[in-house]
Amino acid sequence: MFSSLPHENSFRYFRERSRRRNEVLRKIPAKTGQARLVGFFPGLGSRSAYQDLTDSPLNSGSAEVAALAREAAAALGLSDPRKLLLVPENLPERGLARQGFLGAAFLAHNLALEAQLRAAAEERGGPLSFLAYTGESFGALAAAVAGGALSVRDGVLIAHAFTPLMLVAAEGGAHDDPLANELRRFLPDAVRAEPLVPEPYHVVGLRAEPDDLSAVLHEVAKAFSEADVEVHKLYSPRQTNVYVRAGARAEFEAFLRNFPAVRAEELKPPTTFLAHSRRLRAARPALERFLDEHGVVFRDPHTPVVSNSGAGLLTTAAQVRDAVLALTDEVMASRTTVETVESLQPDAILELGLGHKSLDLLADNGIETPALAYTGAAAEADVLLRTVSLTGELLDGLRQLYAPGRRVEPRHHETLRTLVGLAAESAFTEQYVRRTLTRTIADEMLRPERGAAPAFYQFLETCQHTWNFQDRIDAAKGELVLRARLKKRLTGGPDQVGRAYTELEVLDATGTVSVRDTTDTTRPEVVVCHFDGLPGLSGDELARRARPMLDSQPLAAEIADELVRHGADPAEPALCRLGYQYTLFHLLHLHRPALFAQSDYYLAGADPLGWLVALAAAGAVPLEEIVEPYALCLRGAAREVVESAVDRMILSLTSAELPVVSPDGVPLRSRKDLEAATRAVFAGKALTEPVRRLHLNGNCEVLSLGSPLDPGDVDTGGYETAAVSIVDPEEIWQRRLNPALDAFEDRCVFTLTDENERVVRYAQSRRLLSSTVHAYVEAGERITGFGKGGSESMTIFLERDGGDGVTVRKILSEALTTARWNPDGKGVMLPPFAKARKQAEYLQALPEPVRRYFPEVHRVVEREIPAASGGTAREVICEMAYVTGAEVSRFVERHSPPPAVIARLYEQIFQVLHRNVHPVNRAPAPGGTLEESYFRKIEDRLALCRRTAPATFSPELLDTERILIDGVSYLNHGALLRRFREHPEYREVLEPRYHGLVMGDTNTENIKIGDVEPLLRAQRLIEANAPREAVDRALADITADSLGIKFLDPRAIGYATDGAATRDDAMYDNKPWHNSLGHYDEIHFEQFRLRVDTGPGRTPSVDVEFLPGNAYQKAYRVRDVTARGGRVDHADPQGMEDFFAPVMTAVYGLDDPDSPYLRDDPYWLVRFVFLMGTHFTAMPPYHFQAELDGTLTDTYQTQRRPVAIYCEGIKWLNWALEMLEGRRTEFLGLAVPALPHLAGQSRRDLDDEGSFSLVGA
Repeated sequence: MFSSLPHENSFRYFRERSRRRNEVLRKIPAKTGQARLVGFFPGLGSRSAYQDLTDSPLNSGSAEVAALAREAAAALGLSDPRKLLLVPENLPERGLARQGFLGAAFLAHNLALEAQLRAAAEERGGPLSFLAYTGESFGALAAAVAGGALSVRDGVLIAHAFTPLMLVAAEGGAHDDPLANELRRFLPDAVRAEPLVPEPYHVVGLRAEPDDLSAVLHEVAKAFSEADVEVHKLYSPRQTNVYVRAGARAEFEAFLRNFPAVRAEELKPPTTFLAHSRRLRAARPALERFLDEHGVVFRDPHTPVVSNSGAGLLTTAAQVRDAVLALTDEVMASRTTVETVESLQPDAILELGLGHKSLDLLADNGIETPALAYTGAAAEADVLLRTVSLTGELLDGLRQLYAPGRRVEPRHHETLRTLVGLAAESAFTEQYVRRTLTRTIADEMLRPERGAAPAFYQFLETCQHTWNFQDRIDAAKGELVLRARLKKRLTGGPDQVGRAYTELEVLDATGTVSVRDTTDTTRPEVVVCHFDGLPGLSGDELARRARPMLDSQPLAAEIADELVRHGADPAEPALCRLGYQYTLFHLLHLHRPALFAQSDYYLAGADPLGWLVALAAAGAVPLEEIVEPYALCLRGAAREVVESAVDRMILSLTSAELPVVSPDGVPLRSRKDLEAATRAVFAGKALTEPVRRLHLNGNCEVLSLGSPLDPGDVDTGGYETAAVSIVDPEEIWQRRLNPALDAFEDRCVFTLTDENERVVRYAQSRRLLSSTVHAYVEAGERITGFGKGGSESMTIFLERDGGDGVTVRKILSEALTTARWNPDGKGVMLPPFAKARKQAEYLQALPEPVRRYFPEVHRVVEREIPAASGGTAREVICEMAYVTGAEVSRFVERHSPPPAVIARLYEQIFQVLHRNVHPVNRAPAPGGTLEESYFRKIEDRLALCRRTAPATFSPELLDTERILIDGVSYLNHGALLRRFREHPEYREVLEPRYHGLVMGDTNTENIKIGDVEPLLRAQRLIEANAPREAVDRALADITADSLGIKFLDPRAIGYATDGAATRDDAMYDNKPWHNSLGHYDEIHFEQFRLRVDTGPGRTPSVDVEFLPGNAYQKAYRVRDVTARGGRVDHADPQGMEDFFAPVMTAVYGLDDPDSPYLRDDPYWLVRFVFLMGTHFTAMPPYHFQAELDGTLTDTYQTQRRPVAIYCEGIKWLNWALEMLEGRRTEFLGLAVPALPHLAGQSRRDLDDEGSFSLVGA
């Protein structure tokens, strides 16, 4: 039935039939704690290895084997089981009797091997669990017996009759042969009269690449009749065996000369024994009659049997019976048999017999499951049973550690050591444990939520690092690898700095831990998915590759259907080409998730067509939108026509979900940057060189989707490059077809750890490589988290082995800053690395009453490291005690508490500062502070911005008289500073009267709450519409003491002071309002869109649109009433603006005409708005974002944070100027106080000079 099918189609038929049968696999119960094995029995092609076997498992002494031998002997009428031994004296002299005996003894020997092995396992207390049995050709009969579908007696009867029956059917048989006469009667009359195989056939193996093999078989079917050339075994993707009639041999050889890619090999001498041949179809009913007459009974197997005729997993008596009968006339689907076995996901496959032909079959099919031959040797059993037992112990240990409260014990390490030692001696053990570990790691680490105890991950990490770096440790010394980190070298010679190395923490058998480095890294620092126009790939070849992908992968069909639903023409050649690569990318994510789970990866287009697919794969443009420009470009349309299509596509362009590598080699995400790069590509100004730039600052692994790629075709800036080419789609979902891809996936799996996941996510958020982050972590330390705040610093939370508690390591380094600060800058221009040293001095000098609100400093390290651009970079590393609790900004993001709760929290923060911090070292201010502390700071910081990003912070943005922000016209910073400087009366109002100790940077990222429960309790009551009294009580319970407020990151820079002597204006510490009222949280975490329009001679226009529904908007509910001319509502407060006046009144006693605060700072409101404006306007240098290689993409979209922050500052400075000029008399419900220089002017909403009223209250 199947021989008429083309080779590849017949294979797919078998595979699909097998897949459907395999659905029953889900019903097979797994035996807990036991290895899942498949027994594989060889066929009669191995019988030459069974000569003179005096040392037979039939003599093993096992009770089960002895019973088996007696039953087998009795089936043949033998009283002595020793007569079954395959030794010369037991072999019959005559032909068919000899063949019958060989078959029966062959079967009995292999069944005895299986029973002997199980008995050995039972003796060791570790019974083996067979998931299924199978065999090739005659081996399927042994599988049926071992699986319980046939008794030993019935199996022996069939084995004894099978070969003689086939030979009689083929040749007729000698009339004086009793066995021939006995079997001839089962054959139809026509066969008895005329033999089915009148001349011998050659058994020829055809070997070629799959496509070439399929092509030649297709032509064979057209050129030869089945009587001359017949497929009898689908051996592997690269080999099919055929019977060739002797009389057609010469013609067949001549035919094959037309196919130079195909090699033909004679597998055995010519024969008339044509099992699995349609010529012998008459032997099938003869075998059926034999079974019936001899009372052969088939039962449902206790263990499933895998068919060798393409029927998949057999679980019923009828199915097994059909499989035995199929030995006569059905093609051997050995390739499908192997696939079915592999689909069962066994832990190992055991060849139960001699000759190693089953192992050869498995290897030739590229099976990944570990395989071992068991021939009866004690050493083989020892390796298998020790491997299975020890691996079981290892997994049991991991299971025990999964629950909380357990610790890794020496016995866990000892099991792993023993396995490592055994693996050094046995390739099977190495492969078995590697496979078990990769499964275990992937199952745990690729799940979205993980809940195991820390000890589980600790020991799992030891297992995976030890196995991954076996070649770097001494198994004889019992060495294990506790940790492995890929690190960027920060110090050393010019040839070392910036290079990656792996740091191993090695534990030996004595318990000593040592550290060793290796530059032979197998893990890349970055991964790039490479797209191109599939050069050299014809339409026919592309269709051939795509067909099995569409047939077998639902995701591929969904993508194709979606394109058609959007109006794409299915006949358009471009559709198949672009959809093919796009689908490969998504299938790679689906089937090989470990490649991306903890990797820093990017997409790159090597040419215009590849660039379009990369944009779609990155989520920057819908796939259907690239069809038109892709098709035009593919057809070679005129450039202006293509560019017009690109213009239409760009209308749908958005920011990318995944970074796309620009033609210059740096990552892009923003819409504007992608648009500029896309226009350059299609204007012929980019991607014109044969070598693709990928300057990502690290060793690179390139995954080429659809095309072969030479590593020399990419330029990684001198870093190591490896390439994996994925040419055939099946390589993605089938392992073994692409060894390089499989090996890379395994390496990725072995690096899946909790710590790596944290590091990669943090590094991506900071546009750093994880190897750079790891460079600041020492051996013996474990990363528990990162500080999310800090514009120019990196904060790592660490635990030391054997240590007590968490340490905070804060790194401020010139190497990690984007803006190029003057290293000798002073005061407000103090570079970040120097600021860290001053912070340490500040914290160490705090007096005792205040110290409890700040962290304790442990250690400060200052050093110089080589800079990537040449010269040196200075950095300060400060270690301090970890402050437990939640950062305020993180709490707001996570819980979105109502404004009333945040307002009460702000009130307590300000109370602590006002009452406890600001009175320390309080003294009259020196006066004349505005120029240095504010005006010049703004100018100097913006000059730094101009140097850092001249295209973004250009004269067109900065140097105009006015600027439009969200459609409102404001004075730009130059005009503002000129007005402030021109009016000494303004400066008199703005100057502080007192200086004292200040925290200096009360950005809520730098404030921690030890206990958030009082806040959450109030939130729950408010959201449940609880009675007002209950809510008021809950809000009153929110106090500084109940919250445990602490400050993390003091500015440590005052006016003409710093470090331990820091003293400045207390107004600095009202900064929490900048997080909410000033939108800082939304800007810093990029919850906004930016549009900028500038040009020579034009007023710049900037629109900042905050993303609706973001977590901060839900919490703060800022309506921008000041910018939009709205009013606050104290009677029914809705957002933080409504709470500004009540909070400030409660903290500073603004409703008391005799308030000391109003006495000392009567113009505080004007100064508050002014300081908010100066802070924002001078803050942009801290918010630039560099690329991985340290370069800066100088565009508004990439640098949108500093632009938005600058605009926020301009708004606040304008509002302050309006107050000073008397044009703004109210701010968020508070009246602007009477200003001396405005005396006599009409004022609204002012009760008495020096006192405030709540406007609208």
